[in-house]
Amino acid sequence: MSLKLSCITPKKLIFAIFNILLWCTYTPTKGQAEFFKSKIDFSENQLSNFFSSFSLDSSQIFFIANDYYLYVYNKKTGKLNWSYDLSNKTNNPPRLYKNNVFVEKHFSENNNKCVQLNINTGNDYQTLAIGRIETQPVFKGNMMYCTAIAPEIGGAVLAYDLKNNKIAWQHFIAHGVSRQPYFFTSKIIANVEGNNWFEINYNGKILDTNCKSKANLFVEDIKCIRNFTYLTHNQQEISESYFDTYEGIKVKYSKDHTIVLSENTMLIVKDNDEIEIQLSAILPFFADEISNYSEILKIEKNFVWFVHSNILVLYDFENNKIEKSFDLTKWNVHQAILDEDNLWLISKSDGQIVGLNLSFDKRANDMLNAKKNMERKINNYKPDLKKIEAAKALENKYKKNLKK
Repeated sequence: MSLKLSCITPKKLIFAIFNILLWCTYTPTKGQAEFFKSKIDFSENQLSNFFSSFSLDSSQIFFIANDYYLYVYNKKTGKLNWSYDLSNKTNNPPRLYKNNVFVEKHFSENNNKCVQLNINTGNDYQTLAIGRIETQPVFKGNMMYCTAIAPEIGGAVLAYDLKNNKIAWQHFIAHGVSRQPYFFTSKIIANVEGNNWFEINYNGKILDTNCKSKANLFVEDIKCIRNFTYLTHNQQEISESYFDTYEGIKVKYSKDHTIVLSENTMLIVKDNDEIEIQLSAILPFFADEISNYSEILKIEKNFVWFVHSNILVLYDFENNKIEKSFDLTKWNVHQAILDEDNLWLISKSDGQIVGLNLSFDKRANDMLNAKKNMERKINNYKPDLKKIEAAKALENKYKKNLKK
């Protein structure tokens, strides 16, 4: 009996040899461990219309689930501390401040209001005179500064007096409500549609009256604007063609860096230097299932943690190399937060909130990434035509010599 090697393609042969070498040297080790998972029963309809979000503090998880409830769990024990019927589900996470959590509740048709709950018990403190808080607020004493849906005017940047439960001041900004304002020591820079930004102080007074750039907007009381896409960590304006749209773009700051993550690229800004990185060039492998979720989770020194296409990556941008990576395909990430060595995420596979421990064996991770890289190379295998021609010429020469 003879083995017909002619049926084995170079691609199959390389893959077979690689797998033999891999499994001869690989010892199974513990990867990311799932130490927490909620156990909520969702209907098929609830998961087909998927909206869900969460926030963390030092001891609790605040999870708005697909069944329209807010669930609050103990991070260490996994115990359910309390729950609250919002009659609403949203991708907009709960906002936390001291002993309060602010969430959007549905009261009746076309009537959603922000409610202020006790962070430890879930008891109602008060219903605010605004709807959804759209971006991360800043709190100064009893005053909350944020973008939100305000009664009668809609999207607004405003100051909310929590003690007296009323709007202290507000400016209509239309779709600018979805853009995170810049909160500085003495001023706020807020967006008002597109790449138009204006400056106000914490009393609501518009600061720019010189009109270096005159507004051509339907917003009547905003006459002077600045035109840029984003500000950097040192308040430099970014207005590059790199940003075709602000939708889906994520920005995070450290003391020395600004990092911008888009669909295909990552921009790293330090001082006046800009480095643009193609994500396909640095991702260590392709996840089996691609997710639309993309987020910068943390910046520390010259490292950035980010999630893109169901891959969690710790990237060293000073040395242009991947330090760690994790395949999150199993959970199909909807939202994620990095909390020291733990990754918390909402799994779009089943709607549950999951806690993963990222402590792992580096050698096992390297093996996994090497296997993924080899699979990618094999799947993109292209024969070397010159080598094939040379081999054929050598074979013909050998046959001629045999006939002599």
